[in-house]
Amino acid sequence: MKGEKELNTEQTMSKKQNGVLVTAPHFGTGRETVGEFPGYSCGYCQGNGYFQGDITVKDTELVPCPKCGGTGKVKGIVTVDWVPDGEVKPCLKGNSNDI
Repeated sequence: MKGEKELNTEQTMSKKQNGVLVTAPHFGTGRETVGEFPGYSCGYCQGNGYFQGDITVKDTELVPCPKCGGTGKVKGIVTVDWVPDGEVKPCLKGNSNDI
């Protein structure tokens, strides 16, 4: 198809890819959590879950990562806020019942 890239499976085999299809809800406006995507390596500590603190002759202090809490993993939570968009319909302009 025009404008679409063909995915080469050799290039994507080592990447984790997720997607979200966004469609307007039946309930109108509001907030909607559309998905959780767990299992990503923490970029802050590179998945280690810790950093090395003070290094002494006897021992190395390990400090938990402040971003992943020491798990080495993070998850994405995708939330959509639905709000009105565009202009008020012409048939409603000047109506005394405007919201």
